[in-house]
Amino acid sequence: MAIHSVLVVDDDPATCTMIGRLLEPAGYSVSSAGGAREAIEVLSRHPFDLVLTDLIMPEGDGFELISAMQKDQTPARVIAMSGGGRVGADTYLSMARGFRVDGLLRKPFTRDQLLGALQEAGGRPAATE
Repeated sequence: MAIHSVLVVDDDPATCTMIGRLLEPAGYSVSSAGGAREAIEVLSRHPFDLVLTDLIMPEGDGFELISAMQKDQTPARVIAMSGGGRVGADTYLSMARGFRVDGLLRKPFTRDQLLGALQEAGGRPAATE
């Protein structure tokens, strides 16, 4: 199944903008949320094929979001991303594996790494089918 729509969840607006600029030309429809609580609200109103979430955010972290999505049986795939925090990014990403996410991205990442992670999580964007 192709990924058509992506919800980017990150407390850094510049990161959300940058990811949108990388994904939209590749055929993805991109929306953003500034934290887990906002993302949960957005997901309750709009379906997405994939959620790309930072793990460490002040307004509800990615682990909270992933747990809520699993509890609500949200069908979207999930890619967790982290640049670190109190501990290194690899520690947070390793923890995310336990949440059965569909992919992991270590910040900073390249355009090719981002697109590769989305392809691994669910195939090509709709525009390339």
